[in-house]
Amino acid sequence: MAPVLGKLCSGICQVAVACGLSGAVYYRRKYRSMATDDASTVHSLVTFSKDDRRDMYDVAIVGGGIVGVATAREIRKKYPSKRVVLIEREADVAQHQSGHNSGCIHAGMFYPPGSAMARLCPRGHGLIIDYCKKNKLPYELCGKMIVATEDSQRPIVQRLYDWGTANGVKGLEILEGEEAIKKKEPLVTGVSALWSPASGIVDFSEVTRCMLREMTAHADNKFAVKFQFDAQDFVGVSVTKSPVAGTEELVLIRGREKHHLGPEKTILAKNVITCCGLDSDIVAKHSGGIVEWVGKRLLQTYSFRGRYYQLTPERGDLVRMHVYPCPDNRRGLSVGVHFTPTVDVRRGRQVIVGPGSALALDRYGYTPYTIDLEYCFNCAFSKGGWVSLTSNFGVICQTYYMDLSKRKFLSEAQKLIPSIEAKDIVDSFCGVMGVGVAEDGTLSMDLAMEFARPRVTVQATMNKNKVLEAFKGAPSAAKAIETTGSAKPLILNVRNAPSPAATASMAIAEDIVQAATSRFQW
Repeated sequence: MAPVLGKLCSGICQVAVACGLSGAVYYRRKYRSMATDDASTVHSLVTFSKDDRRDMYDVAIVGGGIVGVATAREIRKKYPSKRVVLIEREADVAQHQSGHNSGCIHAGMFYPPGSAMARLCPRGHGLIIDYCKKNKLPYELCGKMIVATEDSQRPIVQRLYDWGTANGVKGLEILEGEEAIKKKEPLVTGVSALWSPASGIVDFSEVTRCMLREMTAHADNKFAVKFQFDAQDFVGVSVTKSPVAGTEELVLIRGREKHHLGPEKTILAKNVITCCGLDSDIVAKHSGGIVEWVGKRLLQTYSFRGRYYQLTPERGDLVRMHVYPCPDNRRGLSVGVHFTPTVDVRRGRQVIVGPGSALALDRYGYTPYTIDLEYCFNCAFSKGGWVSLTSNFGVICQTYYMDLSKRKFLSEAQKLIPSIEAKDIVDSFCGVMGVGVAEDGTLSMDLAMEFARPRVTVQATMNKNKVLEAFKGAPSAAKAIETTGSAKPLILNVRNAPSPAATASMAIAEDIVQAATSRFQW
């Protein structure tokens, strides 16, 4: 009898756990998504048209990271007459990738010639340094050494030199032998190294905030920012102004305050550009059907956590420049544990050590113990996701172990500076980087964009007071909704902007605005 009761209790517990997990996923989805049925869609437009505070813009930028803010700034520079709104789900800009990184101003050696980043990184390097000079933001051109610690890595040093030279990076030099390396950094050990005097350090979050302050100060009623606006749905609106003027297509952005069920927030814009980083795949899915894409077509975004340590104050003078290992595919996405001095406005001057590149179990997985079951399920069973996970399973396990083990982390750092000890490093911060996954399971390390149209289009008219009147003449809400329309895109989604996106942000913004100008017919 006892074994039967034991099995029964075990079965009940398993069912209870399964129900609990299913309920958690259900309520999480409920909080993160809004109703998209015809009646709810129609109600949003009716509510918008009756709101005295209704906001209509020429361009809406969704995402307040450095790429989104730089894009808003570029539009304001190139098209000063356009009304632009920046939408951000957090309470300030640069809250995720743009504010949790090494702060390295990359020169452009890591990117194969012909790739978008090979062109954008050197261009962005110059733009961001000029911007820092003009606005008196702290930065330093401290230089970078990429060190080969064994003879088998010498060809990698040569390859990076060739790539950098082809990409237009100035001042590159190969240092042969340990003596040449120690003239630059006395404590660093290696057999060969690539020296880049053009590499530097900056606080990218402060650059982002400075751009926002600049736009706000010169808004002239042409720029606005909406914080705590979590954009969750994009609806097309076909507005008939008059029989003579014809129709105009707009986009109604529906959202809420983050983690709230209401009230709903709405913004109307002629065009939308999304730069949503870690959420880029979710926002792209909500934006509608893809019309065309630029770069590799991506299906999902994986989050990779990078853990940092920092040197204790007593060892803060250990290095004066960036010290990187040679890139190695066995480390996953990371270029390896490296040493980086900082000019961080928030954290002060430090030397940080890291990061790793552990696959996060949550889209915003800033700790190894944060788990989102829905995100994990989607990563594992999406098209291309299973291929990516199984083909890189060994690397995933190694990088996750290094993320958890200070001893393993230290052993990687000691390959560059053998004299460093466990007492010399203390915990610092974590960052999370989003990387796009293609259909074949490969991870994309280059810029990718796509153009889309909203999932449905609502018919509306505009009266003489320029107020929208939804569904005038339509017998029912459902008949005011169309699921088809022209092939003209209304939304541009930045699907992938991995490192060095912060360095290249202003150059990426130029590319985005150029693409928008062409396809949106500005």
